[in-house]
Amino acid sequence: MRKVDDLLRDEREVLQFLKTRFPMYHQCNFFFRDLQYGIATLGEQKGIRMRYDRAERAARDFVVRLEKSRVFLPVDGQTWTVNVPEFKTPPVPRAPARAPAAPAAQPIA
Repeated sequence: MRKVDDLLRDEREVLQFLKTRFPMYHQCNFFFRDLQYGIATLGEQKGIRMRYDRAERAARDFVVRLEKSRVFLPVDGQTWTVNVPEFKTPPVPRAPARAPAAPAAQPIA
């Protein structure tokens, strides 16, 4: 249990990892099962094996912290809106406007 607490100590590191695994952007919805599986995967990468129930408890504890710090804004019991402005997606560049085509030359009759 202590290893899992240490794993989740740095919120930003965990969020950055989750962002690499799941679509996580500012003001998008994020789901509990994604958080649970993300925590379990991060643990495995750090040599901490978690059973399903342990990963679920860790995710529930972690989400409480994220709600308190207003990083996750609750939508319902399983869904949160991500409130991390640095996770905004960059604007999609627009193609430059094209000038209207010149009228075709008319043959001289």
